[in-house]
Amino acid sequence: MTEVGCFKSGDNELTYSCAMPDGESRSCGIVFVHALDGNRLGPHRMFVELANRYNLMRYPTFRFDLTGSGDSTGAVERDSITAEVRDVVEASRFFMARANLDGVILLGISRGARVCYSVMAEYELPLQGMILLSTPVSGSRAAVKSLKARLKEYLYKLKDPGHLWKLLSGKAHPRQIWQTLATAAKLRRRYQPVNDTAFASRCPVLFIYGQLDSNAEESSRYYPLKCRQNAIPCECHFIDRANHSFFHYKWKEQILDISTKWLEKICERQLV
Repeated sequence: MTEVGCFKSGDNELTYSCAMPDGESRSCGIVFVHALDGNRLGPHRMFVELANRYNLMRYPTFRFDLTGSGDSTGAVERDSITAEVRDVVEASRFFMARANLDGVILLGISRGARVCYSVMAEYELPLQGMILLSTPVSGSRAAVKSLKARLKEYLYKLKDPGHLWKLLSGKAHPRQIWQTLATAAKLRRRYQPVNDTAFASRCPVLFIYGQLDSNAEESSRYYPLKCRQNAIPCECHFIDRANHSFFHYKWKEQILDISTKWLEKICERQLV
């Protein structure tokens, strides 16, 4: 059963899609958190596909549009994640009440993954786990590497006659391309430091990176180290030849395989 509706976060109405498994379901559900300029479908409909598969495993799922994204009201704060952290907290509480759950697992990608990390650091919630894909870090080196990677990606696309024709014929979206490059350049100051020594909540964390993600090397050192320093169980996996957004269906299948095995380890097979 799938329900589409809205819930409140501050003064904004956020749109959600909640799917409950047929028959028995688990007592914890999975909340999806999208990236900047994304929506509840996820990159290349990743969230839809993952949610469908998790539903078959008896997990209730909750996908929603952050403030100012998709069908939700409000304006996006591009250089701050404060509103998005609040959105995830409100979404988790709403979902747990709506589906009568004991806790939630957060699954975020890119900026959404960093938002999830901040939620764990700043709020007391019954988190059962977090699956973080391509978690970004701030800093000058990260910004330069991210900008170079985006430029390289666009230049590579221009070698393809189809992409070149879209650009020359005006079918491409220059504004979106510019926003992507500007977002990469501003990475240096986007994420404010959190109190890494006093997490408000604690739960097992699964980090997954694409091998070709320019952010992966620095991020995969920083976040697992912070987890180990605070006795937070974590695992870190790399997907061969994958990029930041995991657009290929084979990479999505690998994310599903890795996360399924991890979920089996951390979650009891309790059904309600």
